[in-house]
Amino acid sequence: MRVYIGGPMFSEADITYNRIIRDSLLESGFEVYCPSDNLLINDKTSKDITGEKIYLYDIQELKNCNVFLCRITLDCGTMWEAGYMDCLHNNVNSKKYLGCIGLVTDIRLETLPDPNKSGVDNQTMYIDQFVVGGLKLSLGLYKNIPAIQKRLLELSHEVNNEEIIYESIL
Repeated sequence: MRVYIGGPMFSEADITYNRIIRDSLLESGFEVYCPSDNLLINDKTSKDITGEKIYLYDIQELKNCNVFLCRITLDCGTMWEAGYMDCLHNNVNSKKYLGCIGLVTDIRLETLPDPNKSGVDNQTMYIDQFVVGGLKLSLGLYKNIPAIQKRLLELSHEVNNEEIIYESIL
């Protein structure tokens, strides 16, 4: 199974976290595409990188992957990629494109809503419910890397069992 890691990659902390996720998935036996590692489109010293080049390269990598790991973020590029994978899953080939799995690590989600506070005084974190709904209907939302690994391993076993059953029918 090949996993595309989508999420912010605009700071050293983001890149480091993406690499932690990448390394954890590699250790679990998955193939991984991590865009921040791709110097063909992320070498900041290069003068020939364009939005079109980034888009075309990352879309091709999405098509080469089975699962999109979506770090929940306000990054519109990540949300575009999640929607693209969801479309591949629902409209192209659900056997190859298994869907999107969400990683939501914002500690503010642990805060209980306070009905006596409104707006910025209510310290809860809001996640767009359209995104939440899509991810829940796809492969789910998880709070940490071990939970993501566990779900992907379960999914990998399900896929392998389906392939074995399919082969035995032939």
